[in-house]
Amino acid sequence: MPGFETCGPNECMVISGCCRSPPLLIPGGRVFVWPYIQRLQKLSLNAIQLIVDSQHVYTKQGVPVTVTGVAQVKVQASNRDMLATACQQFLGKSESVMKNIILQTLVSGQWSICCW
Repeated sequence: MPGFETCGPNECMVISGCCRSPPLLIPGGRVFVWPYIQRLQKLSLNAIQLIVDSQHVYTKQGVPVTVTGVAQVKVQASNRDMLATACQQFLGKSESVMKNIILQTLVSGQWSICCW
């Protein structure tokens, strides 16, 4: 049917445009989108696994250490504030760009833990 859009439970639809201020967030489901008047974008809600590697980090005592961590990152679809923030930060970006942004944040956090 024209105008009806669906997405799986691992996606969020963001509908913006006419009659949608703020944009409508639909995590998994279906919605009617007015063609040419409204815009539909999708954001993946899949878990992302990242390897956080910090080499030659100096502790507070001046000892060089290498730290490797694994992080699983996922947007909690049931939390509307978290979903809205994820859409603001990542909507329209590729998965590789998303991974890079998240990885840089985690690396800086890992450094602050090691150095204190």
